[in-house]
Amino acid sequence: MKKCLIILLCFSSIFLCSCWDARELSDIGIVVMTGFDLDHDGNQRVTVLSVQPFGQTQNQENVATTWIGTAAGKSTFDALRNLRRTSTRSLTWMHNKIILIGEEKARQGISDITDLLTRNSEFRYGNLIFVTPGEASEMMQVPANLEKSLFRELLGIIEGAGEWSKGFALNVKELSLNSLASYQNGFVIGNMGFYYSSKTPFTIDFQEYLKLYWKDTEQPIAYVSGGAVIDKDRLVGWLSPIELRGYLILSNKIEQSFSIYKEITDPGFKITVDITNVESKLEFPYVSDDNITAAVTVKATGFITELYGEIPAYDETFIKKIEDIVAQEIASEIYLAVNRAQNDLRTDFLGFHKVFKVRYPKQWEKLKENWCEVFSRIPVSYNVNLKIRHRGLMGKYFHTEDW
Repeated sequence: MKKCLIILLCFSSIFLCSCWDARELSDIGIVVMTGFDLDHDGNQRVTVLSVQPFGQTQNQENVATTWIGTAAGKSTFDALRNLRRTSTRSLTWMHNKIILIGEEKARQGISDITDLLTRNSEFRYGNLIFVTPGEASEMMQVPANLEKSLFRELLGIIEGAGEWSKGFALNVKELSLNSLASYQNGFVIGNMGFYYSSKTPFTIDFQEYLKLYWKDTEQPIAYVSGGAVIDKDRLVGWLSPIELRGYLILSNKIEQSFSIYKEITDPGFKITVDITNVESKLEFPYVSDDNITAAVTVKATGFITELYGEIPAYDETFIKKIEDIVAQEIASEIYLAVNRAQNDLRTDFLGFHKVFKVRYPKQWEKLKENWCEVFSRIPVSYNVNLKIRHRGLMGKYFHTEDW
């Protein structure tokens, strides 16, 4: 009996798995950010930020934990493979979060990037896409100010972009849907960049500050603000932060809230209103073979956050006046986005075509081949209905004499 049991155990051990071909954590590089550019020869250039894990027993105090790698190739995938020329570890993109495209590459075309991100299973659909003025490789070398790495700092900035509604992030899934549309009429990608500042963005001991060798030079500060317009898989223009917010309002993409500041010279006061619960609707009141009109309706709720100056009477009449003033300001921001689309870029990145082809399929079949020209001639009316639901903790206002 014992012999049979021993023979059975020996036989079963043949089918047991082992760790002979396993990869240790210290053998891989976890790519968290990938940038795409064109090099001077017209080849595709890829830059990556890779987190380099180390074992717990090793001394990590003076060891770099993030590797910046770059390589060029005839195609984007070829460039990715060529990273192995200088990488000491096997790179994996399973945890990549940010895709950054340089301006020159975006103007040449991003269809190859879209195809790579869609076909390669290592890139998740949740990756966030941005276009940057200049080169992606330059942006990815900006040092972090507060966080331990640029990647962590950018994630925090991206998360905060929804709180002021002047920044925007598009993911790979949305990029693929826009790029694969039968009749592409443009779409918006977020803008990521950096500016230089002579002010130190963090606080330290004065004695430590005196030791900083770069304290008298300007330092780059990363930001996410505005947007980039893509038409036929190419960058055709940029959106300012205000134009982007008008686009987000019209497209029902306001994640949280945004603020409107207004100075009223007669009688003379300043006010800031926080706008929430924004709902917009696009309709086409009149459609014929010769003429199309569009109407934008917006409903929103406002909260007074600041109010000071010369105010005649803090009553319902005054509140109604504020509602009208702020509503006009919201309408003007939407108008800026529409004007940018119709007259400057002449591409329907606002999505008018999506609404029109659903509600008027027969007319769409006639107009779809020349929709951008039709879209640029559509007169648009704006109706913003703003209700101030809360006036803050104060029932009065501060009076200033120097107005």
